[in-house]
Amino acid sequence: MQYGFFFDALKCTGCETCVDACCQQCGTTRSTACRTVTRYEGGVWEEAADGTCSTTLFTYYLSLSCHHCSAPPCVDACPSHAKFKNVGTGVVTADPSKCVGCGACASACPYGAPKHDPVRRCTYVCDACAGALGTHPEPACVSACPEHALAFDDIDKLRAAHGSLAAVPPLPAPDLTQPNLVLNMAPAMMSSFMRKAPASSAAVR
Repeated sequence: MQYGFFFDALKCTGCETCVDACCQQCGTTRSTACRTVTRYEGGVWEEAADGTCSTTLFTYYLSLSCHHCSAPPCVDACPSHAKFKNVGTGVVTADPSKCVGCGACASACPYGAPKHDPVRRCTYVCDACAGALGTHPEPACVSACPEHALAFDDIDKLRAAHGSLAAVPPLPAPDLTQPNLVLNMAPAMMSSFMRKAPASSAAVR
């Protein structure tokens, strides 16, 4: 089985309750949290010859963590073999006893999912609260979301229910790592960034 995350941008308000739950569960700080919330915005106002105006302005949030990719570059990059794919769940997992804190996995990941802590000399990565999966069916971030914008399940079930969209700006093309991620975006969001309007992203803090 391959587990993955579903994120619904139509429900996310950017409150970061998911991040707080992640920090509490993993014992990390905001700077090393395994889940982050990013606001992506862009677009322009355009004036027509008759003086009327139209806009392509848009904004949305993305709540992201490790996507437990089918081709995870972090696993290949780790010199101490501290990162591996769990054979039963497909979840990317870290062995803290092997981690040397070099940050190679963080540098290799195009999503910036592993969080390197140079002070503690270790790297944190979301393992979907694997230690709690036996007694608690959902990762802490999923359970904590007040808007139910997150889900965690067999990726085939998520794709059957919600489609296969796995990349919107500012995320890289999914063929790079084959992320086990499904996104739900409003049609207005899709049409806005498809126009290639000027845009920017910022981590919400």
